[in-house]
Amino acid sequence: MDFTHRCNRLARKLFEIGAFLDKSRSPEGKGFKLKLHEKNSDAPLSPYYLNFRTPDHPTKSGPLTPEVIKEIGAVLYHRSLGLAYNQVAGIPRAGDSLAEAFFDIWRSNSKRLSFGCGIIKLDKEESLEKRQVTKIKEGHWDPGERVLLIDDLVTKADSKLEAIEALEKNQLRVRDILVLVDREEGGVDVLNAKGYNVHWIFKFTDLLWLYRNEGLITQEAYKEIEDYLGGN
Repeated sequence: MDFTHRCNRLARKLFEIGAFLDKSRSPEGKGFKLKLHEKNSDAPLSPYYLNFRTPDHPTKSGPLTPEVIKEIGAVLYHRSLGLAYNQVAGIPRAGDSLAEAFFDIWRSNSKRLSFGCGIIKLDKEESLEKRQVTKIKEGHWDPGERVLLIDDLVTKADSKLEAIEALEKNQLRVRDILVLVDREEGGVDVLNAKGYNVHWIFKFTDLLWLYRNEGLITQEAYKEIEDYLGGN
């Protein structure tokens, strides 16, 4: 199975389990409240929602099953071929399970690889006032080792920069960041400008295009989401 076919199969699975929802699958069919509505209750509801959490997520459950996480890990691993790293680290919380799945794939292929790899776990402080990646929670490393950061999404890059700062404080280096979806909201440009390379499996607009073309969402829903993205 080639990589494109594998990615398309994963995209369909994500839709099937509800990791992507359009407005028709929202509460009362009116759209979704996002984090921005905590500060701006008058903001328009989002006509789509992405949820790459697992059912046991500590703050908000999601639909990702172990089977789907394993498939995401395999696709991320394939996308990483050619990158240089000594450690992998997921950005908590959604990135943790993806990094672990990625590392499992790496270990299954390690006999054919010319380099070793470890996994680092980061800690996240969560309160009513803020959510912030703060420090390394677990791992073994040597100064100067390079870390491949893994996450579900890139939006505005805040959590990525927090994770990078926590790693660099411990004499680790970050060059590459690997994500499932680029939401195309400026985060990639911010990270690129600071010298970090972002690699993604899906651009959000490409994911949206696939769902429309396969009849999973209507042309009306596609246009509404497209207009929403253009206005935000």
